[in-house]
Amino acid sequence: MEREQTDKRKMRGESSKSKIIEAGKTLFLENGYKDTTISMISKQAKTGYGTAYTHFPGGKEEIFFIIIDEILKEFYQIASVAYHVNSKEDSLILTRGNIEMFLKLAIKHQQALKVFHEAIGVSHIINEKWEEFIEKFIKRISINIQQAMDKGLTHHGDFDPEVVAGVLFYTGEKYMWKIALNKTDKDYRTISESLAQMYVNGLYK
Repeated sequence: MEREQTDKRKMRGESSKSKIIEAGKTLFLENGYKDTTISMISKQAKTGYGTAYTHFPGGKEEIFFIIIDEILKEFYQIASVAYHVNSKEDSLILTRGNIEMFLKLAIKHQQALKVFHEAIGVSHIINEKWEEFIEKFIKRISINIQQAMDKGLTHHGDFDPEVVAGVLFYTGEKYMWKIALNKTDKDYRTISESLAQMYVNGLYK
């Protein structure tokens, strides 16, 4: 009996957390990060103000990052795919494809990324989370670069893989934000082709 009651409390708690997260998704997109409050989220989720803090002690920053982390995982999945190349041509095909997928995600999640961009500017916690993601992403790309160097495919054997990876990531990030913020009318395929050619021709023999 006691276990049954515990299970029911746990289920209610999980249900409450899900409602709060779903309410947050709706309100952040409607109002932006700065103008969304815990009170608004609690009301939308039909839960008590204190309940929201019980589940998410970090307040709206914690709720928002849980939401945006789902999107960041989609972006990271691009970098985490096994990368085996034996030629410059192989690398161009894979790099172009990866950049296209990266920018297509920016189109898919455009509204959420607009809010994320705002949150990065006003919350040092969210900004730190984004910096952690960037570091993780660059380290993963640098593994691929090191593999190419080990195979003797690059112009030089003494490139710093993380520096080269950073050049690719930060250039791609720039266009990701341009797409999210409606600051470019360039087609994502045109951007992908240009970035891939620049990166591969600069790195590979």
